[in-house]
Amino acid sequence: MEEIMKKGFFVILFLLAAVFLTACGPAERTYYFASQTPTDTSSWVYWVVVVKEGDKIVDAEWNAFNIEGDANATYQGKDKVTASEEHIYNMNSTLWWHEQAQLVIDKFIETGDVNDREPAPAGVSITTDEFYTLAELALASEPVAAGEYEEGYHFVSLKSTASNHAPVYYYDPVKETVVSTGAWDAYSFGSFVVVNGKIVLAYFNNVFYGYKAIVENGFVKKQSMDHDNDPETANINVSLMASYTTANPKLLKTKNQLGTSYGMAGASPIGKEYFQQAKTAGDYLITNQEFPAVNDNGDFDSVSGVTITASDFVALWEELPKK
Repeated sequence: MEEIMKKGFFVILFLLAAVFLTACGPAERTYYFASQTPTDTSSWVYWVVVVKEGDKIVDAEWNAFNIEGDANATYQGKDKVTASEEHIYNMNSTLWWHEQAQLVIDKFIETGDVNDREPAPAGVSITTDEFYTLAELALASEPVAAGEYEEGYHFVSLKSTASNHAPVYYYDPVKETVVSTGAWDAYSFGSFVVVNGKIVLAYFNNVFYGYKAIVENGFVKKQSMDHDNDPETANINVSLMASYTTANPKLLKTKNQLGTSYGMAGASPIGKEYFQQAKTAGDYLITNQEFPAVNDNGDFDSVSGVTITASDFVALWEELPKK
């Protein structure tokens, strides 16, 4: 009887030790993500990743992508941290943007409090509202499940297969003259963020030059007029530029920046502009983590809300590295 009791005691002791060791083991690491919603007037679009072990915040990331991608000759598709580290994004301050961002992150990790925003750490002059707002949104969301893609920010461009696009002419109502966009290389590009192996941000865009325009019924309004002051050449249909209050109109370089001024909605079978369908494609990829194959016309048969040629979206996604 005594021998049985001893064996029972050791079994209980072993089980207690196993429970104790399990409780003292490393806490599960969880990842949380939030990002801003880009618009046609966006420049840098920020995102935040928060990493927790158990209930403790142990790491965070604060970064941004530029919606012009490599159509922006300065940043060439680089994320903001990289552009700052390479001294391309220059605020002419004592500390570079990425250095100031890291000070904000360090304070956040130390306090673990999204409401402990003031005072900012010494040396920080950048606005920190984006970080704390996104950190709060991230922590209020579900943790990011594990996936198969390589961690980090990925910029993918189809510039190597670009096609030359002829100039587009606009009538400038302020200066009362016809202006040209100049020719450009047209191609698609994408910005992606992967957290814990999952695609959590997918932004598609396309290089297309133009100005904000007068739009009627989903079409850019045009007028036949002389565009080169040459009596030997015939008039052409010139797009009518929207009025502006700056010294000069801003030449936009992408379809997403043009927004409704791209003028595709009128001809679209679903009445949607490029920027709307590109967002739908990005949302689909985030939800499903992959695209279906395109048909012989390069279109999706099964992605609701995307009727434009989708082969570029697929080509960009297929360039994302996996673990």
